[in-house]
Amino acid sequence: MFSVNRKSQSGFSLVELMVVVAIIGVLASIAVPSINKYLAKALQSEAKTNLSSLYTSEKAFYAEYTAYHSAFSAVGYTPEGKLRYNLGFGANTGNAGAANGFTTTVTNPAGINTLVYCVANGGQMTTARPCTMLNGATGGQPPALGTGYAVNSTTGVFTAGASAIIHSSGATDVWSIDQNKELRNVTNGIP
Repeated sequence: MFSVNRKSQSGFSLVELMVVVAIIGVLASIAVPSINKYLAKALQSEAKTNLSSLYTSEKAFYAEYTAYHSAFSAVGYTPEGKLRYNLGFGANTGNAGAANGFTTTVTNPAGINTLVYCVANGGQMTTARPCTMLNGATGGQPPALGTGYAVNSTTGVFTAGASAIIHSSGATDVWSIDQNKELRNVTNGIP
């Protein structure tokens, strides 16, 4: 008759599988913090781009009126998309006015902060500024800007700021730009 040749079936033992799972776990625990750090660095490009655009708008306004203005509609600044960074000024110590030849009345609808571009709390402003402010990495709204970020047309200076929480550590990331186009990472929010 026929002889049946049975081949032995082989596979991985449970111990071998557990060793592989443990190795993958260790590698993932090393890689995830690095990935979060690189992601946060990529998010910083929003602050740099928007502050550079605001600088350009302020300088164009200054070329015409020899003064700066904190109202975004006055300087013609409009960022697009969903913003992570609270962007603008923390205070206003003097805008361009009639003495500079700027006679346009800048009006803002009720409830809009004239010093920062977008409304916070993850809401969407659809009347004057169609924008959405995204919550930070910890789920909270972006921090407010300090009074050190201001327009002062009397002295011919401005410092604009941008702040957000872009890393799960919860640290605030703050950027600034001034009339000399000095872009600085005032407080690094990436540990």
